[in-house]
Amino acid sequence: MLNHRAKLIAATAVAAGAMLLTACQGDDTGAAGTAGASTAAPGGHGHTGAPAADVIGKYDPVDRSGAVFFASVLNGANEVPTQGGPAVGDKDGHAIALMRVQGDEVSFAFTWKGIGTPTAGHIHQGGAGTNGDVKIPFFTEKLPGGRDSVYGTVKVTDAALLKSLTSDPGQFYFNLHTAEFPGGAVRGQVHQLPLPMNLPEAFQGNSLHSVVTGAQIYACTKQPGGDWKFTQDNVKATLDGNIAHSFQKSGPTGPPQWIAPDHSAVTGKVLRKIPNGDGNIPELVLAATQSGTPGGEFSATKLVLRLNTRGGVAPTGTCDPTTHPQASVPYTADYLFLGAK
Repeated sequence: MLNHRAKLIAATAVAAGAMLLTACQGDDTGAAGTAGASTAAPGGHGHTGAPAADVIGKYDPVDRSGAVFFASVLNGANEVPTQGGPAVGDKDGHAIALMRVQGDEVSFAFTWKGIGTPTAGHIHQGGAGTNGDVKIPFFTEKLPGGRDSVYGTVKVTDAALLKSLTSDPGQFYFNLHTAEFPGGAVRGQVHQLPLPMNLPEAFQGNSLHSVVTGAQIYACTKQPGGDWKFTQDNVKATLDGNIAHSFQKSGPTGPPQWIAPDHSAVTGKVLRKIPNGDGNIPELVLAATQSGTPGGEFSATKLVLRLNTRGGVAPTGTCDPTTHPQASVPYTADYLFLGAK
């Protein structure tokens, strides 16, 4: 997990020099249900893909009935190396991925920092810690240099694949590849969002902050059966960008809050918990409510995602409220602050 500042903001995708790619006009005969014929892609992770989506066209800003939205935070630590395989895992890199699935169209947007120019971007099938084949290739040729974002649309004619993606997104992951890390520079599991967003404009006012120092705070609490165990009481963390993270009030209901140096702030209400392996606190999707000064960094925030969690789990067993009333357990995570339509 990176502990340096990893804030990713683009004024707009166009202003940031984003490249628009669409393949919706292509011949949908690929083995994975994507535009074009299947060809071998750069090695690693059992990659197969389609030719780059190189037809310039417009992103459709209209959300049709049934549109579903997704997001992820990608980093190098999430990559899974294979013995004798190509290099993976850029320890300096972070990226944000957004996606909309509506009908047979899959629209995507990436913005990145700390990695080389991407040579390919895909959706793979595989849970956390597991490599899997490419299922949706967004692009498979190196993007023009000097950009830090890209968006576009591809067609996917495999209805069963899209049903699997939308019903169980945690079994899929985004992957950005670079020349230095052809097996995958940064990776992140797919998470469904409860709100719609305009992908080309979605990075405006949104930001990513990683934990620099942080601990989950647990209190030794009497249980209904009479024994004592550690339960959630607070969190104390500083995120890069000097974002302060704590509970508004100690106790299991909090709520959690994030305060920016400009005094804009939000509190969060948990909408969904996603298990993230033994020894790690769950990932979260939270609805955000404004609680600070109007304007500022968090003034447009509607959702907070806590992703890529490591550590922070409450001590197991019983506790003694006299000798050990509180436990502080270090953790790291990425926090993605998102606006919405």
